[in-house]
Amino acid sequence: MAARVAPSQSTQRTRHAPEPNSHLGSVLDTLREPESLGLPSGDGKLKQPVRAVGFDLDDTLCVYMPVAHQARQQILKQYVVPRVNLPLETVEQHYRTAFKSILEELHDERWYPLYLREGHPTRTETFRRMLHSLNLPDEALAEQISREYAALREQMLHLHEEALEVLHALRGRYPLFVITNGPAYEQRRELQTLGIEDLFDIIAIEGEVGIGKPHKPIFEFVQRQLGVPPEQILFVGNSWEHDVRGALGVGWQAAWINRDNLPHPHPDSPVPVLTNLRQLLERL
Repeated sequence: MAARVAPSQSTQRTRHAPEPNSHLGSVLDTLREPESLGLPSGDGKLKQPVRAVGFDLDDTLCVYMPVAHQARQQILKQYVVPRVNLPLETVEQHYRTAFKSILEELHDERWYPLYLREGHPTRTETFRRMLHSLNLPDEALAEQISREYAALREQMLHLHEEALEVLHALRGRYPLFVITNGPAYEQRRELQTLGIEDLFDIIAIEGEVGIGKPHKPIFEFVQRQLGVPPEQILFVGNSWEHDVRGALGVGWQAAWINRDNLPHPHPDSPVPVLTNLRQLLERL
């Protein structure tokens, strides 16, 4: 049974930026200077023994960013483009401007407590600002777009094709856990929708713990429950700054999944690079 967590008073009062998936809080750190955590030297191989294995969720286990983009484009094309008589690309640019403005305010007292519970308030406010910038100030339309976009995104969400195979292969050998940034409601629902919630011994969600990656408390929260020395914990994720550096920052091992062959931010790093999760089985 996966661990159910509630934010403590201390973590509720902490205001840190989480990680760059496509959740609002996720992208905020791409606008800031990353914390310098330092990188160990080595040969790119996993150290032994590994006694627990964890994963990021969005765009590590499941396809999220492409799905979110596709769902948003479909909703904007259906509800906004005909009303403003502008190209979809122009409407999308207005959305991105509104999205960035919410990112910059996300950890304000007004938004962050709401965001930790669920993404609807900040998502709706993003669409409200977008519509306002298009001279279409329609509160009811913003609410409708927000709900229909979220529903379509959830409908389109799916695991990477090898993810379930890898999770089942590892489940009998290691305690498994997931650490994911984002609101409590959306992230818990994602795990349930994808049918993988019960595969994890520990689930740590930013919205439930009260703080997200790359900050140490969410990693330490998991480590306390595992009862395993930090150097024997492996964490796998697609974000270098938040998953990899966050894990290294608490003394864990890390592996970077780089499905899209992005330029390596630290080419001399010893951290293993994976192009799909099956390669992890070959390393363990």
